[in-house]
Amino acid sequence: MASWAFALLLLVFGSKLSLACIGLPSQMSILIFQHGLHPYLNVIFNFLLGLPIGFYMLHHLQKLDGLSKLYRTFLVFLLAMLFIETLLQYFFLENHKGFYVWAALISTYWLIILFGIFLPVLLKPTAVIHFLSKWSVIFVVLSLLLWLVRPDLTFKGGRFIGVFKHIPYMVTCASIGVIFTLGRVQIEKNLLRRTWYVLGIFLSIFALVLTGTRSALAAVSIAFVLWVLRVPVQSRHFRYCKYSAALLMTTIVVLFGGQIVGYASDIATGKKALIDREAQDGVASRMEEVERGWEYFRTSPWIGQGLLSKFSGKEDLVVSSYNSFKDPHNIFVSAGVVGGWPFIIWTSIFLLLLLRLSVKALLTENAAMHIFGIYALVHIPILIIYHWHLSLGGMADRFYWLVFGFLALKEKPVSSRATSS
Repeated sequence: MASWAFALLLLVFGSKLSLACIGLPSQMSILIFQHGLHPYLNVIFNFLLGLPIGFYMLHHLQKLDGLSKLYRTFLVFLLAMLFIETLLQYFFLENHKGFYVWAALISTYWLIILFGIFLPVLLKPTAVIHFLSKWSVIFVVLSLLLWLVRPDLTFKGGRFIGVFKHIPYMVTCASIGVIFTLGRVQIEKNLLRRTWYVLGIFLSIFALVLTGTRSALAAVSIAFVLWVLRVPVQSRHFRYCKYSAALLMTTIVVLFGGQIVGYASDIATGKKALIDREAQDGVASRMEEVERGWEYFRTSPWIGQGLLSKFSGKEDLVVSSYNSFKDPHNIFVSAGVVGGWPFIIWTSIFLLLLLRLSVKALLTENAAMHIFGIYALVHIPILIIYHWHLSLGGMADRFYWLVFGFLALKEKPVSSRATSS
C-alpha cells in the first residue's frame, strides 16, 4: 500500500506543475488546464490512486484505532454536518440543484478520509518527511534552474512561480522544502548528506523570498526558531551548533528587534515593498475581503452557500468560473460561507484541538513528530487569515489534512534514523 500512498503524495506536486516550457497548450478539453494537469483529471487520479488504499482499509479497520478518538469524533461530526448542510442547500438554494454540489461533497469526503485518516495510519512519519522533503527540494531546484534559462516563464505579476502554475503552489513547495528538510537534518548523521540538506533549505528559502510571500517567510522563520529550541541533542558538535544558533538569534533580536518589527510592519501595511512585489497594505486589503465575505455569509447564515460557493454553483460550472470575491480570506468567514454558523462553531473548536495536538507533538521525544507539530503551529495563523482547505485538487489542502492526521496519531515513539524514500 505504501507505493500507492507515495504516488498520491507525488501527485500533489505533479498536479500543479506548469509545462509551458515544453510548449504544452494552455487548455485542452479536460486534459490540460493552464499548461498542466486539468483539475478534473487531478480529482479523478486522486480517486483512482486512493481506491486500493480504501479497499485495504476496509479490511483493516483496526488500524484506525491508531488515531485519537477525539480527532475521529470531530471528523465524523464534520462529515455528517457537511452532508446535512449540502442536503438543505440542495432543497432551499436555487443555485444548488446540479450534479456538481454532490460531486464536490464526495471529493471533500475523499480528501478528509484519504489524507486525514488513511495515509497517516498507513505510513511512517519519518518516511513521509523524507519523501516530501526530497521532492519539494527537487522541484525548488528545477524552478531555480528554469529561472536561469527561461525567466519569462517563472514569474507572474512580479512574483516567482517556478515550475508551478501559480504562486501559492511555489510557496507551499518551498515552505515544505524548508520545514520538512529540517527534519532530515535533525535525523541524518552522515555529514555529507546533512550538508546537502542544508543547501536544500537555503535554496528553498531563496525561492520563498522570490515569491515575496510575507506570511510564509514569517512562518518558516518561526519554524526555524522552534526547531532549534526543540531539536534533541545528538552529539557535542550538534549541541554546539544548536546553542550557537540560539545565541545568534537572541543577539539579533536584542540588537535589531525594533528595526525588524518596524520593517515587518511597513511591509504589512504597504509602506515598503518586499523584493519586487508591489507595496500593498496587507492589513487593509485583508479586512476588505473579510467584510465582503461577511456580507456574502449573511445571505445564508445558517446553512451557508456550500462547498462551491467560490464558483458559479450552477449546472454549467467550470473551473474558470472561480471568483476570488466569494472566497473570503478568513477561516471563520470562509467556514460561515461554506456551512453557516454550525461550521463556524466546529472550526473554532477544531483550531483549539489542532493547537493542542501540535504542542503535544512538539513536547514528545519523537524527532519526526516535532516537524509535523512545528509545521502546524506556524501555519495556524496562515490558516486563520486564509480560508478553509476542502478541495481534493488543492495542493495545500492535501498537505494540511495529512499533517492533521499525523498529529492525531496516538503513539509517538522516539524515531530512529530512517533511510531516504
